[in-house]
Amino acid sequence: MKFHPKNIFNISDIKKSVLKYGLVVLNRPILLHKELVKVLWNHSSINITVDGGTNRWLSWIIENELEEKMKPPCFITGDMDSCHSETLKYFNKTKVISTPDQDATDFTKALNVLDSFVNKLELSHIVVICETSGRFDQIIANINTLFENNQKPKEIVRPVYILTSNSVTWLLPPTSINSMHEIHIPINVKNQWCSLIPIANSAIVTTSGLKWNLDHNKMEFGGIVSTSNKYDDQLDVVKIATDSILIWSMGVQNED
Repeated sequence: MKFHPKNIFNISDIKKSVLKYGLVVLNRPILLHKELVKVLWNHSSINITVDGGTNRWLSWIIENELEEKMKPPCFITGDMDSCHSETLKYFNKTKVISTPDQDATDFTKALNVLDSFVNKLELSHIVVICETSGRFDQIIANINTLFENNQKPKEIVRPVYILTSNSVTWLLPPTSINSMHEIHIPINVKNQWCSLIPIANSAIVTTSGLKWNLDHNKMEFGGIVSTSNKYDDQLDVVKIATDSILIWSMGVQNED
């Protein structure tokens, strides 16, 4: 698979891109640059605010005086235990989809709502605005949602990018024989960190384009994990072959 993260966090590239995507706002502070959030939201083909994330979204709009410049959410989803009645009143023209199932997170259930639109809207990927919380269990729950989403039928599975003010993270599925993932690294983040993590099972991994590459190395917790890696100065594409699921995370530099 080929990945172009510039279409996730570079404002100019998002504006120029013809790719269609879905956007999800979770219940975390919105710390991304104002213009990036504006562009991500208004260029999305479908957008969802999730439960308490709807309160945060409304507060962000008002604080930035954007009430007239941001289209309303397409849907508000979640078990609705933290979305304020005043918020729902403000977004009274938005459809509310209650997802009360307590065996799944609101993030997981929001992606399930998007499933029926993936092919209809020809979505290429999904961007999730979710600042990293101070709770390790919530971070792991979000990673688990990426794994759950990858287990769906292939025809509706799309890359899901978790975007924060300083990173973007997504799942890399196993590659087929003689093939490699390609991650095209934007020039403005070549000096940032990157990481490759075998969070589910051990994985045999080969890479190129990194400062510290792997050559059919076994990655696993208790052994090798490629955190705090960097990019090869001479290459703009990172290539990865793996026989098991990996998590890729990279530092970003949002435009001012």
